[in-house]
Amino acid sequence: MGKRLIVSIMNWIWRLSWTNALWLLFSVPLITIIPSTFAMYSVINKLVKDDEDADILRLFVKEFKRYLKKSFPLGITLVLLSVFFYVDLLILKEQTESFMLILRYAILVLVILFIPIAFYSIPLFVEYEFSWFKALPLAFIIAIKRPFNILLVTCGILGVLLLLMFSTGIGVLFFGSLCALFTTKGALSGLQKE
Repeated sequence: MGKRLIVSIMNWIWRLSWTNALWLLFSVPLITIIPSTFAMYSVINKLVKDDEDADILRLFVKEFKRYLKKSFPLGITLVLLSVFFYVDLLILKEQTESFMLILRYAILVLVILFIPIAFYSIPLFVEYEFSWFKALPLAFIIAIKRPFNILLVTCGILGVLLLLMFSTGIGVLFFGSLCALFTTKGALSGLQKE
């Protein structure tokens, strides 16, 4: 039992680090970061579903080609919304008028509602081939349905960010793939029937 557990843990460490290395490599031309991210989520999704014998390199390349054009509508939507919220909060940070404070808190509420959508939309898009405008509301519904899952996913991603801050080498090696693993597990468990 003990040897099998250690071998399983080592296999997962290898798979996650190899998937993350491929994600970083395929993201080198910055324009390909979106399809590379979708390919990483697809590989993690297959690994989560116990497809342990999959050739990760071949699978990653296949999924990268598949999502090269298909991923941009959802990916760009998420990027634009994130930039919009970030710029709004930067502009409103220094404002002290009461209307601007209310607006800042309203945008903070929208950011809090946007975070689960950002976490779950890519795994849902990859798993069920939804269009981007169906993946976004479904991600929100799943997050509302299972708030404890989104809390666990958020804690996992914060843990990965802490790992990146305090142990940069290990954090870089696992950052993307661990975030993909946490969000994929959260999204898929949110869809399971009770």
